Amino acid sequence: MPLDKNALKGDLVTMMNNAKDKAWSVDQVASAMSDAIDRYVRAAEVVGVQVQGEAKVYGQSNKGRVQ
Repeated sequence: MPLDKNALKGDLVTMMNNAKDKAWSVDQVASAMSDAIDRYVRAAEVVGVQVQGEAKVYGQSNKGRVQ
C-alpha cells in the first residue's frame, strides 16, 4: 500500500488548528507533529526486500509493516 500523503496533510492541518485554538506549547506541537509523521511512516507496507552479497542477489517477496 502506498503512503497516504493526503492523510498526513490532514493530520498536520488538524494539529496546526488545534495548536492555534488551544495555544499549544512548542513541545505539544512537536509531539503532535511527530505522532502524525510516525502514523504516516508506519502505514507503509513493505512488499519485498533485496539483499546483495558479493556475487549474488537475494530477493524476498514477503509482505510486512514498518515497526
